[in-house]
Amino acid sequence: MELILFTNNGQTYHFYDVTDFRPTTTGFSFMYTGKATGVTRQAVFNNTSIAGYALAETI
Repeated sequence: MELILFTNNGQTYHFYDVTDFRPTTTGFSFMYTGKATGVTRQAVFNNTSIAGYALAETI
């Protein structure tokens, strides 16, 4: 799955190979694999800093 995050300050982040997308009490968390590094990491975002997001299933 791919995830695009839009922040309140106008930045956009694109994550590839997203798994385990879950809501938390203050936002959401997910696992992703860095495209350049190939390293799998967990990310946690707070709803107050995110304007919106888009999820897309990859085929």
